[in-house]
Amino acid sequence: MITAEQNQNLTRVEGDAPMGALLRNWTWFPFAVSSQLVPGEAPTRVRLLGKDYVAFRNAEGKVGFIDEACPHRGVSMALARNEGCVLRCIFHGWAVDAEGNVVDAPTHHGDQAAFLKGIRSRHYPVEERGGMIWVWLGDLPAADFPDLPFFHLPEDHVWMTVTKVDCNWLQGVEGALDSAHVGTLHQSWIAQLAASTSTEGGTIGLALKAVAPRYEIDRTTFGLSATALREMSDGSIYVRTTQFVAPFISLVPGSQRNEGSIFIGVPIDDTHHLLFFGYFAEDLVLNEDTPRVQALIGNGRVNPHDFAPFKGSRENNWGQDRAAMADGHFTGFTDNLLEEDIVVQVSMGPITDRTREHPSSSDVAIVQARLLLLRALRNHNEGAPPLAPHNGSWGGDDALPIDRVVPEGQDWRNQSELA
Repeated sequence: MITAEQNQNLTRVEGDAPMGALLRNWTWFPFAVSSQLVPGEAPTRVRLLGKDYVAFRNAEGKVGFIDEACPHRGVSMALARNEGCVLRCIFHGWAVDAEGNVVDAPTHHGDQAAFLKGIRSRHYPVEERGGMIWVWLGDLPAADFPDLPFFHLPEDHVWMTVTKVDCNWLQGVEGALDSAHVGTLHQSWIAQLAASTSTEGGTIGLALKAVAPRYEIDRTTFGLSATALREMSDGSIYVRTTQFVAPFISLVPGSQRNEGSIFIGVPIDDTHHLLFFGYFAEDLVLNEDTPRVQALIGNGRVNPHDFAPFKGSRENNWGQDRAAMADGHFTGFTDNLLEEDIVVQVSMGPITDRTREHPSSSDVAIVQARLLLLRALRNHNEGAPPLAPHNGSWGGDDALPIDRVVPEGQDWRNQSELA
């Protein structure tokens, strides 16, 4: 059972919270899907770890990420004009480039070069990979960029969305690590996914046949490998391994080898997070017409910048459709699969009280992830790397999620035996 102090240490990221300080200097943060920033269009307001920023793409395609406040008088640069290669504040016309340099102060009388020397808006390093734009918020030099398996695929083999979620970041992270809910919460959607892969030997439908998996958890250089083992009636074992790339990325098995879902729960502040949700496939071009993606969408309406918004609030059960439930849909959330994940997370409250939980055998991965994050906090306080003594480079092929059926009598860990 988790204590109140541990729950607070895990969830709080604003201000001087230890977890916020740890995350800021541990990892890169995705903050937008690439299509959200268009050259020359309005800057985007970004909030991460309780602090406010703006991001923009200049006329040359370069992304700038700076503090929201204009270095002159503190006006929001979200109001600024995106002119060529600078943001120009609408208050006095001060202009800031993508590196945070103030390059023009038209209302200043005198030697501009001398005046502007050393005046900057704090700017943060950015990288664009995997259909997302990432930022480093911590001290320089930045940590090595994560090497995730879908970074090596062509752009059209990765489909990515983002949704703002009204609850704490850890609720999103834990939801992605919970394999046991797949056969219950998502049973109506899993049936569609199974149909979309049935002619290709897809295995996801097997999750409906054994809803109480046995877990085996392994520490890795990047976080955890959480393997859910489901025993089938013929003696075979359905193996689903989710890779947790700490502190907030989960790569969840799809229904084929070398493909899977991407879940990233990025903390906006203590009570909100950005949930990046996507799919990658080595052997498939992915778009909104791909059967695999269509099976995740449902309603046919796709806004990749706000993929799973609610139609209501707690007062009307977030738009749950009881008529659809009577017609056979298990949850009554019929817009898309992710809507089911988000609604259960939000229903727990802005920050769930984990001291009142009763974890079961299906929650082993979640418990281990909490212990990993608490250990990372301790390591940070002692001046050690977050994942010490198992620290190393992130991801790569080792972070590829696993989805396979192992015949009776074979060892699921023996890769050569299963090849």
